[in-house]
Amino acid sequence: MKKYVLLFVALIVFSVACNNDSKQETAKGSAEVMVEDTTAVPRPAPDGASAKNSLDVLGIYKGVIPCADCEGIETIISLQSDSIYTLATKYIGKQKKAATITGKWNWVDGFTIALNGITNAPNKYFVGENKLMQLDMNGQKITGELAAKYHLTKQ
Repeated sequence: MKKYVLLFVALIVFSVACNNDSKQETAKGSAEVMVEDTTAVPRPAPDGASAKNSLDVLGIYKGVIPCADCEGIETIISLQSDSIYTLATKYIGKQKKAATITGKWNWVDGFTIALNGITNAPNKYFVGENKLMQLDMNGQKITGELAAKYHLTKQ
């Protein structure tokens, strides 16, 4: 009789332990889904990782940004280690030569850089893996059908 009682208790303990493990796995999975929000500004990873300390932001980025009254704005940004940037923009179909601005750039947070000295156009860029994503005038991610067209690719 004692053997059956011990076996019954062992089964109950094992069953409870298995249920707790599956609940913890479900909780972990739910937390990961809740954290991943591609439209929100990312939060630093628990280990402190960010674009600033994880990605090589220095280099040349190119792309064609949408334009309301031309074919597009050919954009080239060069980010140098001495915090100097060069921004060249050419309105396709309107200009033969690109306009160039040089100034200082800095990190706004661990994921965003700002090109200082630009006041009449967006000057903030979200830093991704081998790309810069232009942010709107309020420093927010651009959304909608054309959002991907505001990406500059590292060369």
